[in-house]
Amino acid sequence: MRPWTNKSLGLGLLGVLLIVSGTTLYLSWPAIFHHILEKEIPLTPTAKAFEIWNDTSSLPPMYFKIYFFNWTNPQQLRTPGKKPNLEQVGPYVFREIRQKANVVFHPENHTVSYFNRRWWYFKPELSNGSLTDRITQLNAVAISAKHKVRYWDGALQTTLSLMLSASDVHTTKMVDQLLFKGYEDALIELGRMAAELGEDVPPFDKFGWFYMRNGSTMFDGHLNMDTGALNIGDFGTLRKWNDKDTTRFFKSPCNVVEGSAGDFWPPYRQKDEILLFSGELCRPLTFEYSQTVDYMGIEGYRYDLSEKTLGNSTKRRYPHDQAKYFEPTTTTEDFFEAEHSAEVTNAPEEDPDVVNIGNCFCNGKCTPAGLMNVSACRYGAPVFVSLPHFNRADPSLRDHVIGLNPDEEHDFFITLEPTTGIPLKVSAKLQINMLLEPSKTVSLFRSVPNVYFPVMWFALEVDAPDEFVDGLKKLLSLPNVIAYAGVVMILAGSLMVLTIAVLYLLNKQRANSVTTDKNVRQEILAPADKSELIYMDKSNGGDDMHVRNDRKLYPNSTESINADLQSKLQNQK
Repeated sequence: MRPWTNKSLGLGLLGVLLIVSGTTLYLSWPAIFHHILEKEIPLTPTAKAFEIWNDTSSLPPMYFKIYFFNWTNPQQLRTPGKKPNLEQVGPYVFREIRQKANVVFHPENHTVSYFNRRWWYFKPELSNGSLTDRITQLNAVAISAKHKVRYWDGALQTTLSLMLSASDVHTTKMVDQLLFKGYEDALIELGRMAAELGEDVPPFDKFGWFYMRNGSTMFDGHLNMDTGALNIGDFGTLRKWNDKDTTRFFKSPCNVVEGSAGDFWPPYRQKDEILLFSGELCRPLTFEYSQTVDYMGIEGYRYDLSEKTLGNSTKRRYPHDQAKYFEPTTTTEDFFEAEHSAEVTNAPEEDPDVVNIGNCFCNGKCTPAGLMNVSACRYGAPVFVSLPHFNRADPSLRDHVIGLNPDEEHDFFITLEPTTGIPLKVSAKLQINMLLEPSKTVSLFRSVPNVYFPVMWFALEVDAPDEFVDGLKKLLSLPNVIAYAGVVMILAGSLMVLTIAVLYLLNKQRANSVTTDKNVRQEILAPADKSELIYMDKSNGGDDMHVRNDRKLYPNSTESINADLQSKLQNQK
C-alpha cells in the first residue's frame, strides 16, 4: 500500500472518529453538565461554597434595615372616629454578619447539622436617626400578658387588671431599648414566676424585639440540612428542625418541617413555587413564581411571597400514603376527618386528600388575608406577621390605621438562577404587628378598638457578589461550550472525510488519465507490422520540375521506406 493511501486512510478514520465523538458530545451534554453539577454543588467541608456558607464576614456587607411606626396620637385611642396615626421613622441600619456554629457533617445520611449565629453592628452613617430616638408604640408586654391569661380563671385575670391599673396601652422607649438593649417591666418578673408553674413564657428578664439575639445561636433553632451529596435534587432541603421533622406549634399537616433551610435550593427550578422554612416563624413559607428577570446578564426566576402563604383559602393535596407527614398518634384518615381550627372551610363532599392549609395555620382563629399568625411560636403573644404596610393584604387592615402606603417595593421575593438553584438576590421584608382587642376583664383594655397594630418592619437585601456571578456565568456557559465543541468536531470530521473523498476521486481520475496516455505513447513508439499509406514518387525524376507528375498512395512498410531513401541518395550521387 502506498504512503499516500496510508495517510488518507488514517485521516479518513480520524474524521469519522471526530464525527462520532462530536455527535456523542452534542447529544450527551445534559448528562455531562449534570455530572458537573453533581460534583460542584453538594456542600462538603472542601466545597467552594463552604467558606461563604459558614461565615459571611468575607462577603460584601449586607445591611439589615429596621423601620418603626411611631404612634403620634395614643391619647385618642378610645375617641370615636379617630384612628391611630402612624409615622414611619428610620431606617436604622445594621450590618449583619451570619456564621454557622457547631457544624457537624453526617456522611451516613448526607446531611449537615448546625446553628445560626448572627451579629448586628449599627451603622449611624447609613441610618436616618440614632439609637436614642424615642418611639411611641403599643405596650407589647401588657398586651402579651392580657392575651396570655384570656382563658385563665377570672380571679387571675382580675389580679392582672389590678397590676396594669398604673400602666398605659402605649409606651415610649428609645430605639436601642426596643431592639437589642431591652427594658424592664414588672410583668416580666410575674411571667418568670408563671414559668415555674409550667407556663410557656419568654425566659428573659427584659423585653426587646431583638433582646439577647446579638451573637446568640438559640433563636433559629438547630437545623439539619441535606448536603445534596446523594441526590442534588435534595440539596439545601431542611430535614429536621430541633431534631424533629414536625413542629409543636401547628396541627398536621401544617406542622411539617419542609422546604429550603434558607441558603440553597435544589437545581433545575421550574416556574411554579419554592418553599422556605423559617425558624423565626416556625413554619414553611411558599413563594410563587412571578416573573423572569435579568440579573447582571444571568436569567433568574423571581418567586414572591404571595397568596399561597398570605391567603386563608389556599388548598394543598396531601395523599393518604404520605403518612410520614403526620404525628405517630394520628392516622391520616383521622386527620382528614378532623377539624383543624374553629373556622373550617372545606366542604364535606370535597376531595378528602385536599386540605385548606390556611386553616391549620390559623391557630383557632383565622385572620384577614395578608397576616400570618405566629402567636404559638412567640410564647402566646398576639404577634402577626405581614408584608410591610400590609402589602398584598386585605384592605380592611389598612382602614383601621392612618399612615400606611403599600407598594411593590414592600414585596418579599427570592430570585434564583433556575439551572443551579443558586440565589441571585434575596429581598426579605416582613412587618411585625400586634393584635389590640378589647377585654371585659382587664380594665386597661376595656373599650379599645380591635386593630392589628403595625409595630415595625425590617428589610434585608442580599445580592450575589460580582466575583460569584462571574464564576456562575462560566459554569452556566459549559453547556454551550460542550455543544459548540461537539458541532465543531462534527464539522471538522465531516470536512476531513469530504476532503479525503474528493482527493481520492481526483487521484483515481488522474491515475486513469496517466494510464491512457501511456498506452497511446506505447502505440506510437512500438514497431508496427502494419503497412501504412505514404506518398512515394515512382517516376524517373525528370528535369522539368514544373511538370506535375502523377503520385499515388502506395502501401509500404518501414523497411521499404528506408530502402527507397537509400536508393534516392545513390541516384543523387
